Amino acid sequence: MQNQVLIIIAVAMAFLFTAGCIGNTPSEPPSGSSSVPTPEPTFTLPPGQSVTIQVNEKDPIYDTISVIFSGGEGQMATKDIRVRVTRADGEVIIEHLPAEKGAELIVKGTKDTDRIEVYVTLNTGITYKVIDQLLPHRTRA
Repeated sequence: MQNQVLIIIAVAMAFLFTAGCIGNTPSEPPSGSSSVPTPEPTFTLPPGQSVTIQVNEKDPIYDTISVIFSGGEGQMATKDIRVRVTRADGEVIIEHLPAEKGAELIVKGTKDTDRIEVYVTLNTGITYKVIDQLLPHRTRA
């Protein structure tokens, strides 16, 4: 009798654990929408360690994204600058931008809205997300 109760409890718990796992979650976004996630909050670098990173508008012909390091008082404290582009087609491109004033990185985007995230790692080992924005395709004027 006691074994039957334990078996019933075990089966009931198994059903509870799997109940939320079955659903109608779409595997791809509805047609006409982008697969690019919404930007999240960014953080400010500590005082005395700020740097300026410029993200230009997407080129209307080649759909390239230009990222330029403009320096700043935290340039010497910057260990790494990681640029992550999530393209509208789902491809994720990760590149590193040198912490040298005037350094430029060109990343190939799409003819739709892409997302760019820039992470700065200081020599303390702490990484800050300083840029997270959407870059829409723009047409020539």
